[in-house]
Amino acid sequence: MSTLSELSAAAQALAEALRALSEDPADAIRLLAPLAAPQPAKATAGDIVGLAQATGQAAAAALCRRVVLAALARATAEASPPSYDAAVALRDQICGLLEAEELFAADAGEDATALALRDLRAAVAEDLTRRAANLARVRTVTVAEPLPALVHAYRLYEDLGRTDEVSLQADAEDPNFIGGTFTVLGG
Repeated sequence: MSTLSELSAAAQALAEALRALSEDPADAIRLLAPLAAPQPAKATAGDIVGLAQATGQAAAAALCRRVVLAALARATAEASPPSYDAAVALRDQICGLLEAEELFAADAGEDATALALRDLRAAVAEDLTRRAANLARVRTVTVAEPLPALVHAYRLYEDLGRTDEVSLQADAEDPNFIGGTFTVLGG
């Protein structure tokens, strides 16, 4: 790569390819989120060459994190959290990553970038908060003895059609024996 614009385009293409790799936006978020987290810098020599190298590495890392954050924001907009709790957790995770990068940009004197990241963070937070308001909360259920998911579905929802949902939410190995403490969607 001979120019910064080529590096930027390649980073954007890579982040978009990772996002497009998965049909489920939740999988894309799981792939991209670790790449958006700041990594500690490697020590370089204290001479002028080492300082220049450190500056270049920091700039490249910031570029990569920022294109990943943009891809994460797109994946978040496409995501369908199953519950209020999942939407809030996703909002907090993505907004935390955006805020961390916003602080890096502000500390580096990149005010326009910091403002853009703040605006993106606000948009992600508003979107997920709005969507979370229409989702059911997760609740914890404790039962003394294992019962089939069919029984739990009727007792919890009076709806036998939600048997598979109860089994999935309870993370049951066998849907005929769901006991102890598990979580389900409310209402």
